[in-house]
Amino acid sequence: MSLYHGTNRIIEIIDLDNSRKRTDFGKGFYLADKIATARDWATSRADLRGGTPTILSYEISDSVFKLFGKRFEALPTLEWLEFIALNRQISPQYANKKEPRHDYHWVSGPIADDKIADVVDEYLEGDITADEAIRRAGVLPQTYQLCLHTSDAIRFINDANVLYKQFKNGRWSRDWIKR
Repeated sequence: MSLYHGTNRIIEIIDLDNSRKRTDFGKGFYLADKIATARDWATSRADLRGGTPTILSYEISDSVFKLFGKRFEALPTLEWLEFIALNRQISPQYANKKEPRHDYHWVSGPIADDKIADVVDEYLEGDITADEAIRRAGVLPQTYQLCLHTSDAIRFINDANVLYKQFKNGRWSRDWIKR
């Protein structure tokens, strides 16, 4: 299957130690099924950290799903909300917890919209109920993400066939370039 990663540079080697903490599915390497989603991630990452918005295309073997993992359905559920809340916790009792905060090799499911951080904060502070949080927690329509959390999962990427596009001079390159 082809999935896309949006970032601010060409990634030669996936290093999970460089992954961000406190993300929806936990620290890991995030991939989306839609190029447009990866393009948004790339633009936002470059705006925050500098660099060149870059989309990388990866071929991933379906065999990755034989590893211990977690799949969430397309609509927000209490389990999905609780999982995101666990991974986004920043209170002092969570400061020294391992990242990711679960033992899955991979997690897949819907991509939360930009409101999720505020919704999770309000839910964790007790300002809104779980039902209200689920109602307000939107997901991007018909999108899917896969997050790889371990080196065992990363091994299912066909590293010899990685392609990329970059945003330069006000436009995205038309053709995919082999890395």
